[in-house]
Amino acid sequence: MFYGRDREIAELEKQYSLKDFRFFVLYGRRRVGKTRLLQEFCKGKKTIFHVGMQQTRDAALLSFSHDVLSVLPSGDAEFFDRFRSWEDAFRYIARFAKEERIVLVMDEYPYIAQADPTLPSLLQKFIDHEWKATGIFLVLCGSSMSFMENQVLGYQSPLYGRRTAQLKVRPMDYADAMKFFSRWNPTDRMYAYGVCGGIPKYLEFFAEYPDFVSAVKGEFLSLSGHLAEEPMNLMQQEMREPALYNGILEAIASGKTKQNEISAAVGKETKDITAYLKALADLDIIEKRLPFEETNKKKTTYEVSDQLYRFWFRFMPRCMSLIGMDMGDVAWKNVILPELDAYFGHIFETICLQYIKGLIRSGRLSPVYLTYGKWWGTDVATRTAEDIDLVAATNTEILVGECKWHKGKVGGEVLDLLQRRGELIRRGRSIQYIIFSKSDFTIDLIRRAEKENVILVRASEMTGSSSLS
Repeated sequence: MFYGRDREIAELEKQYSLKDFRFFVLYGRRRVGKTRLLQEFCKGKKTIFHVGMQQTRDAALLSFSHDVLSVLPSGDAEFFDRFRSWEDAFRYIARFAKEERIVLVMDEYPYIAQADPTLPSLLQKFIDHEWKATGIFLVLCGSSMSFMENQVLGYQSPLYGRRTAQLKVRPMDYADAMKFFSRWNPTDRMYAYGVCGGIPKYLEFFAEYPDFVSAVKGEFLSLSGHLAEEPMNLMQQEMREPALYNGILEAIASGKTKQNEISAAVGKETKDITAYLKALADLDIIEKRLPFEETNKKKTTYEVSDQLYRFWFRFMPRCMSLIGMDMGDVAWKNVILPELDAYFGHIFETICLQYIKGLIRSGRLSPVYLTYGKWWGTDVATRTAEDIDLVAATNTEILVGECKWHKGKVGGEVLDLLQRRGELIRRGRSIQYIIFSKSDFTIDLIRRAEKENVILVRASEMTGSSSLS
């Protein structure tokens, strides 16, 4: 089944509807669902869909020839089996595309370009001189973020300035991710997002199981699970020094969030890990954060933003010995289950922020806030460390929120604390409060909310269910 991606499909369709030559660059990290997205978009369209592989130049051209001729067959014996060159193949496609719209997808484009380094320049030539008068809808797609950003979109690339649209495919939000689990109870569906994030391939693996516990045991706590070694495998594929990257991730996951703390943990100078942190951020595995509206870069912290990596580094190192002894049930009971709600609390904040943005997009919450984030700092009056789970603001209005993931009802003391903390960053703006609860709210808080401009949201409202267990 294909879920979500409505906005991405809409953008592709908008470009496709323009009829003239289009060059669409689509990229994103591995497993994020780029190929599946393109397959869905290409349904009902005349499409040459070519997927690159690591192969020689001749093998790459032969493979491309077969894909072209399977869609645009020719009675000409010269072209029956294969094209003699990329130029012949491109010119052949152009002949057909003068009369009809043809989608040409070159998926895993970095592999194709590596097989023949002249290919980017050849594409530049055809885009500039021969394809402009055709109905070709060219899509270059790739998972190598650095290659796509530097060798396709970058200033030094022969293709620079030729693309008519580009789209970085990012992980799904929680609402689309939970669609994979229609048979699961609402709490399990939220937990699944807390482990898999919005990566469709991971969600598909989890969706094969009857519930969340079975999925964790099957995918992480067994010797044959797909996801037990996924972070390590991705590091080996994407990075030249996987051991150092893993050390950085382990340091961040263990609470060392400042660059000097991370560098000390991995035995490097602070300046020497800057490029490594940037590479992980480019892959959307970690995120660089500042307190809301803070400009002092010295307060920068890092966190693991990819849920799978966050889950793996939080729990798996302590589970490895038990997994090796085929004691996955014990690992679940003694290592993961006791800390699951504490782990999910941070994920719940992410979900709540996505929910707010969804309300704003749909027009159910106003105003349209311009900036979003989280705040932490010191109350100078009391000299205590304070934080606010989520913040959204314009120049004149601000929204502050608290997210509670526990079984008990949330009471008025939570609102009191939020109101006090909100004053620390209000700065003369009109203020609105929002409180999220896993379960429910006390009668006292419900009555106060009606009078004090407070929005109360139960987690069940975020999942479309009557309750969460």
